Amino acid sequence: MSIETLAFIALAALVVIIFLMVYIRDVEVNKKLLIYEKSIEELNYQNHVLNKTLGELTSHKEPAFDAKAIESKILGQVKEEIHQSVFPLISSLKDVEKIMQNFRDEQSGRIDRLESRTKEMSFASSSPSSSNEKVIVSQYAKGRSEAEIAKDLRIGIGEVDLVLKLANLK
Repeated sequence: MSIETLAFIALAALVVIIFLMVYIRDVEVNKKLLIYEKSIEELNYQNHVLNKTLGELTSHKEPAFDAKAIESKILGQVKEEIHQSVFPLISSLKDVEKIMQNFRDEQSGRIDRLESRTKEMSFASSSPSSSNEKVIVSQYAKGRSEAEIAKDLRIGIGEVDLVLKLANLK
């Protein structure tokens, strides 16, 4: 066998391989084209059905709607919704206002009673402090120190000091 024969056989094998590759590629492309063709046919069918439905809808003309009637119907529904939802809220708010007013009245009455009690207590407690003041002044006049006076009366030294300053003894 010569080289020319081998080259010719190799070339023939190469041509056969190329032919097989082209054939395989052609088969794959044909499969894809079949899929695309089926999709296009399905879309055409759906388009036909939609056109038919649209034609039927346009042939059955609906009577024209009355805008005023729809507007009045919507207005009635809105009013009914307001009556059902807003008016109960308003009545609830009025009830809350009444409760708050009663609470305010009750609290102002309590405050008035507390103020009158504190006035009564201030009149009653003024005499012990005045008696303490007299004792502080007399003890200081006898020569006792502020600390001793505070200890005996069980009050603070600052209070003893204040009473003495108010009495102009210090």
